[in-house]
Amino acid sequence: MSQRPELVAGLHIIIECEGRHAHLSEQEMSSLLHQAADAAGATVLSSHFHRFGEGGGLTGVLVLAESHITVHTWPEYDYAAFDVFMCGVCDPHKAEAEIVAGAATVRVETRAITRGIG
Repeated sequence: MSQRPELVAGLHIIIECEGRHAHLSEQEMSSLLHQAADAAGATVLSSHFHRFGEGGGLTGVLVLAESHITVHTWPEYDYAAFDVFMCGVCDPHKAEAEIVAGAATVRVETRAITRGIG
């Protein structure tokens, strides 16, 4: 039995923001995520956003040919959580930079995880 080669599926960047990101409108957030995808060289296949009532949090996703960008916000805690997962020739760090620069924040924490097996 031959061993399978190592698989690197892509890079997953987790971005946690405290501050203005949590209060962006649906339109502002959609624009920010689309700009992030464009900066990374990714292809947006579809997007969907849902606001949880007046003043509530926002969940959004961009489905990319190269994977996805997601956001979940908790405005009552001034907190927004972003995931940028990309494979191929895209540069997820460029998407990360676009998201971080997209709104004034009190604090930003990021982590990068190489996804795959082997």
